[in-house]
Amino acid sequence: MILQNGHRWKVEKSKEVVTTSFAGLPLLTELAHHTGLVEALDSLPGLWKRRGIYKSSDYILGLAMTLIAGGEGLDDTRVLKGDGGLGRLAFSGLPAANSFGEFLRRFTRRGVARLGDIVSRQALRCLKPGQTVTLDIDSTVIESDKKEAKRTYKGVDGYNPLLAWLDELDVFVGGVFREGNASPQSHILSLLRWCRRRLGSAKLRFRSDSAGYQLKVMEHCHQHGIEFAIRADLDASVRATIEAIPRKDWQLVVREHDTFLLAETVHAPGQVGNRSQAPLPAFRLVVVRRTGQLDLFRDPIEYYPIIANLPESLSAQEVLDFYNGRGRMEKAIGEAKNGFALHWLPCGELLANAAYFQTALLAYNLARMLKLAALPESWQGLSIKSLRFRLLCHAGVIIRHARRLILRLSEGFAFFSEFENARWAVLSPSWAT
Repeated sequence: MILQNGHRWKVEKSKEVVTTSFAGLPLLTELAHHTGLVEALDSLPGLWKRRGIYKSSDYILGLAMTLIAGGEGLDDTRVLKGDGGLGRLAFSGLPAANSFGEFLRRFTRRGVARLGDIVSRQALRCLKPGQTVTLDIDSTVIESDKKEAKRTYKGVDGYNPLLAWLDELDVFVGGVFREGNASPQSHILSLLRWCRRRLGSAKLRFRSDSAGYQLKVMEHCHQHGIEFAIRADLDASVRATIEAIPRKDWQLVVREHDTFLLAETVHAPGQVGNRSQAPLPAFRLVVVRRTGQLDLFRDPIEYYPIIANLPESLSAQEVLDFYNGRGRMEKAIGEAKNGFALHWLPCGELLANAAYFQTALLAYNLARMLKLAALPESWQGLSIKSLRFRLLCHAGVIIRHARRLILRLSEGFAFFSEFENARWAVLSPSWAT
């Protein structure tokens, strides 16, 4: 029965009992301590002229925890600051809300780069030596009404950051915060190089949309043994290669509600006539052919070519499936934007927004690390919204007994055993620095 008791109860403030509305957040702060994240953030250079009450980790993790808890902006840090229970369990104190923006504006290019290094190292703690990983690089548009924002390719003002995501781990290993009018192809090669150096002994595979269809990108992959699948541009040479495919080589593929023709051939990028613009061999070219609606000004036949150097043991359909796995990154970007408030930017300065961007990626990765390190297999696919509802945003009472802090959760808490197991898993030596 749904009770109607609004006229029987009232709201009062109390100093007698210390409570928290975010009993699960201390799991994340403990994880940050045991993985060395707090110490790394405090070592960021150039942010302080003199030592004050708060450290860099207070600002960055305070903001990251706000985003993880469901906050939408810098002003929402006041909610965590006013939570007495968190003040005893996780934060000895948080800065005032208006000082977070001032802190972000202190970042220089070097500071943003160092923060990006910390985000990358934290993400790669989940990586096993010699593991095969798939790196997706893609961009997204973040709309902004700030004066500094530039017009993007979508016709709106904002920014166009480039992100690097590992499919097997579901973490953002890096990102480049770009102006809204940046070329879609810019920084892809440099970000790929940056990720390759940090992945060390891991076997790397690379996927990208047509923005990655660059001779230098494919040459870099070829030289360093990186398997790739990239959406090819329909330039004159690619069209000529597709037109040369015999009719008998086209295979009809029927998948549930999708039907298309599929064929495979080889194509040498940079080949113009008998001259080659790059020392590249011929790679596999898998082509999807679809028939669209009849249009007076459009060709009803549409081609979707994918250039790849994947092993011959993979069929054309398997190459296509591998490339289509990029859709999981689009889902991760959507989660970062809608679940971790990356759909907006708080400042009018590029570098301040770049620091916020890296902090949002850190929040995403920290929540993902908690799932990998401490939560059951059945929880791995949970969105941050579900994780908040089940674990992070649960009420608790904090008492002190025999010189120890005790967090009391309600007797009817459905996931008490998962909470307790997660607490011990976070304190596991395997995550210690």
